Amino acid sequence: MFTKHFLKAYHKSLKTEYRMFYDDFAEYGNSKADHAIYFIEGIGGTPGQIRFAMSSIVKVFGTDIYIKCLNLPEFSAQRTIFEKYNSKNVDKKRNKIIKDLNDLGKKHKKITIFASSNGFYDLVYAYPKISKQTLKKAKLVWCSIAPDHFEPTNWEKFFFGLNGLIIDGHKWFAVPNSNKLKLINPEMELNHVWQHNDGTRVFSKDDLEFRFRCFGFNWDYSSVTCFNSLLERVTKNAKLPLDIPAYILLATNDGYWQGKPTSEMYALLDKYLSNKKVIAKDASHLWLLMPDAVQEILELSKS
Repeated sequence: MFTKHFLKAYHKSLKTEYRMFYDDFAEYGNSKADHAIYFIEGIGGTPGQIRFAMSSIVKVFGTDIYIKCLNLPEFSAQRTIFEKYNSKNVDKKRNKIIKDLNDLGKKHKKITIFASSNGFYDLVYAYPKISKQTLKKAKLVWCSIAPDHFEPTNWEKFFFGLNGLIIDGHKWFAVPNSNKLKLINPEMELNHVWQHNDGTRVFSKDDLEFRFRCFGFNWDYSSVTCFNSLLERVTKNAKLPLDIPAYILLATNDGYWQGKPTSEMYALLDKYLSNKKVIAKDASHLWLLMPDAVQEILELSKS
């Protein structure tokens, strides 16, 4: 009905809006440092999101570090989500992860792989080709665990007729984000008030994730079938569980788990990882990533 109007707003926002952490950040720090951190973003994420964790990283590891991000033009912050997510690009991502991590393994004494959300499954896809030299030095920090399969949603049934489109056989639809909708799904919340000691900060989802303005709301596009097909592609031949030491930050009020109990989250962790420690917080998928929580999981990984 209004798809053309939504897409026009989407493309305009890509070119004109300022976002604090949603960009194509590539690397930071001392490339000769002993410790390297490698960041893999999740679906819809960008390399620049690692900068949101920078204060926590520095508190735990100091400033003599090297941070490298998974960075590909196919997944640029300037591209639409429809352009990014297809099997060809996901295979390119796998190859880039392999190359980056194997290069880091040759140059650094310690490697922390920082996977955000679904980015973990890209690591799973690449894992068999990562060198033993790298894996001996590596630890995994997985923040905001995501399911490896999404269930059909009534959001699609309602909004596809309003703003949907079909690409390569997959239905894409945009859903609104508003603080008023957080009771329906905690991932709909736009702003979050973080309190730590005597300080207060207000964080905006717009600075971390892509949203575009249309009809007075902030929107983002997704496709359940597209995401599921790619998640199946990257996990179907995996030799599980992975044996990398893993430190996991889990949100017990995660809207992307679609109301499933936390027991299913822990079952998924058991499926994929054999050597792990978990910190669980009563938070949503995104707002779990507050500086104090990220610091806590990084300190656990350092111990």
